Amino acid sequence: MNDTSLFQLANSEHEQCYRVSVLSEASPSEQGIRYRGPDGTQMLPWRTIQAALAGEVGEHEGVRTIIFDLVIDRVITSRGVLFSICRLSAEPGEEAMNLAGAITSALGDNARQGIKTLAAEGCSSLWYPDLEEFEVAAVQSLTR
Repeated sequence: MNDTSLFQLANSEHEQCYRVSVLSEASPSEQGIRYRGPDGTQMLPWRTIQAALAGEVGEHEGVRTIIFDLVIDRVITSRGVLFSICRLSAEPGEEAMNLAGAITSALGDNARQGIKTLAAEGCSSLWYPDLEEFEVAAVQSLTR
């Protein structure tokens, strides 16, 4: 797991903090998401994931990827909300559709609409030009 960003968004005197850790070589299993950690293969159990979001990030006619953000912690403080996220990515197409299907099956209603659409139709209904736009939309979605 690699910490890649700490995104903060000021919103009417409150601050939402979106801390992202990337899961390397991640793949779904019956128990959760298996990934390569510093000590070898590790597992993020399905039961620890509170919500899951997905979106296509990149240029429509260029390089793009499907980003999956798994919310593993949400702490409400007097200053705002702190989110801890585990991120995985997949190539658009069959790889992303299979991952979305596994997440949807495991999380049910905790999988957001973007993941459900990807699992059912094979393409993401949500597109963002870059990760920053994706994270802004994710924070807004999670704080409603």
